[in-house]
Amino acid sequence: MKNRHGVRPFLEELRGAISALQKMKPGETHVLSINANYGHYQLVIGPGPEGENKGSRPIEINGEIHHLFLSHDSVRAQPSREQVTENLRNTVILRGCKIHIKDPMGDGDHLAEVNHDGNGMHAREYINLAGQEGEHLINEMEHDERMSLEAYKIVQKDILTALKEHKEESLESVD
Repeated sequence: MKNRHGVRPFLEELRGAISALQKMKPGETHVLSINANYGHYQLVIGPGPEGENKGSRPIEINGEIHHLFLSHDSVRAQPSREQVTENLRNTVILRGCKIHIKDPMGDGDHLAEVNHDGNGMHAREYINLAGQEGEHLINEMEHDERMSLEAYKIVQKDILTALKEHKEESLESVD
């Protein structure tokens, strides 16, 4: 099963990386702590739904991303080449970005609604190099599902990369 971007759903990717998730019973919950390149996260994989869609499970991620680089067209964990050559002009740097993301289906493509219950992102510090547009970006970041989804995609890649590296390190230490 693939989502609309042609990539395997996040939960399937996690199951491929962590064998214990392949054997999860319907009522089980797994909690994982992951230190990765761009941040550290607590991943909660909830109990599966009763009924027809037994392959999905809700995923909740709490954590902190060290830095995010925000511009009018992107959210990145590292600045783009253009941002670097422009000395980060028109960029907002988020430091210590707290995230609380709920993915009710575990597909990595849909988020629970960004609301006042804490779902979304909030940075400890903002470095605004974009002027008035930066103020708008900061406000949008805290209330816009699109930005949370972009951050979620960064977190997904970061988690999967960390799990892959950990698996490779484990194989090397056996040799």
